[in-house]
Amino acid sequence: MISPAEIKSKALNYWRNQRALKAHLTGEPFFPLVIPFRSPSSKQLLEQFSEIRAQLQTLRQHSKAERGYGYSIEFKQISHRHLGDQLIPQRISFDSPEDFYRFIGKQRDFERFKTLVNDVTKSQPALHAWIEKFPLRVLEYAVVWPQLLTIIAFFKTHPQPQRYIRELDLQGVDGKFIEQHKNILRDVLDCVLPPGAFNADVSGLTRHGFERRYGLKYDQPLIRFRLLDHGLRSAWSISDMAMPLDEFQALNIPCQRVFITENKINGLSFPDVTNSIVIFGLGYGISSLKNIPWLQNKEMYYWGDIDSHGFAILSQLRGYYPQVKSFLMDQETLTAFEPLWGEEAKEKRFVGTLKNLTTSEQDLYALLLKNTLKPHLRLEQERISFSYFRMRLQYLRRPRDDRV
Repeated sequence: MISPAEIKSKALNYWRNQRALKAHLTGEPFFPLVIPFRSPSSKQLLEQFSEIRAQLQTLRQHSKAERGYGYSIEFKQISHRHLGDQLIPQRISFDSPEDFYRFIGKQRDFERFKTLVNDVTKSQPALHAWIEKFPLRVLEYAVVWPQLLTIIAFFKTHPQPQRYIRELDLQGVDGKFIEQHKNILRDVLDCVLPPGAFNADVSGLTRHGFERRYGLKYDQPLIRFRLLDHGLRSAWSISDMAMPLDEFQALNIPCQRVFITENKINGLSFPDVTNSIVIFGLGYGISSLKNIPWLQNKEMYYWGDIDSHGFAILSQLRGYYPQVKSFLMDQETLTAFEPLWGEEAKEKRFVGTLKNLTTSEQDLYALLLKNTLKPHLRLEQERISFSYFRMRLQYLRRPRDDRV
């Protein structure tokens, strides 16, 4: 037998999985809504007659027939061998939306939902398809829809505005509101804006993803670099600088080589190299260097830790610039500094497939993951002696026709 509490629990599932609201939006027939249950068997009736009779009485007391709303019960008469004729429930159902929503305590929410849907789709008809997929989100953001609609209207009129969020003077909306509602704004803006009005290549919200997707200004990462060539330093009257990404993208430094190193001190202590610069301190922020036109034809070297993340960053960078070569990330260097080997934290290791490594790099990466040489082995770049670094760098500085 089923209890009123169990009926309510099952009915609430149709609210939580949004099937009831979706049916309302699409016009799909949904009522009467039949609630599945098991009628008592003949054996149960005989063995638990008093208990089942009490349950039936409770079931009737909470039904629409007694309370004026809620579930309806259809009975069928059976002839029991020992108990004679008995009425047992055959079907339990909600016959109308009013019965259903009032019984589960969602009548007020349902009325509010209908009003919100009308208001939102009247202002932005293109959101109807989104609401059909995610109806409960309409109620989740019920109190802020006026502000959301104001922002949507602004971006439709001013796509890719190239302003900071702080500069958007919108009636009833401040910059903090937009910062706090980027998730829902991303969803609704994608529904109403035409393809050319946002950057579909930017998917997530990390690293100012919202701003980059919808053409807003943001606090860009600073790219720090040093000019390693005396002639370059004389021409620029500066050697060490940091600038926002868009300014760095607009540069065209007349150098031949670009070194990229993860460690800040390595970048600061990098010695002079003719026709070269060094970029440093980015880590996984290496993605900032993607699609910089003037780097396309440069001779590029990446120097990172010999560990799982070092090779992951190398692979990522080579995905942007296929000509990138690794520097001091080889078996020879690893072997030379065996006494200084350290360990990566097991739970923080990168263990994915890296598609942009050379054969030798891939072999070394595999050795690290398989713990062949030492469990969770890593050699941090700052462990490599400066004399060894300068010796290997000297080879790169030799004219190409002098190399073996």
